[in-house]
Amino acid sequence: MPAIITMRGLSAAEVAMMEFAEKLSTESAAMTDADSRSLRDHGFTDREIVDIALAAAARNYYSRALHALGVEVDVPPGLSEPLRSALVDTL
Repeated sequence: MPAIITMRGLSAAEVAMMEFAEKLSTESAAMTDADSRSLRDHGFTDREIVDIALAAAARNYYSRALHALGVEVDVPPGLSEPLRSALVDTL
């Protein structure tokens, strides 16, 4: 089970969204309509599913560009350690 899913305080819909984004990020070629259907089953609209997919894809594109260019990431001050880790450790 992915580490992000163990974070407390997430609703079932938020967990489903994170699972969708993680799958898009790690094995997008294996995605099927069942992945979108899972989000619909949690109450997301088709428009929201598109937004989730595009946001995850954009994040992936941006992260890969940073890797390719060797860019150091500026971490805003005041982020909690769990949030900082979730946003930066995978870059």
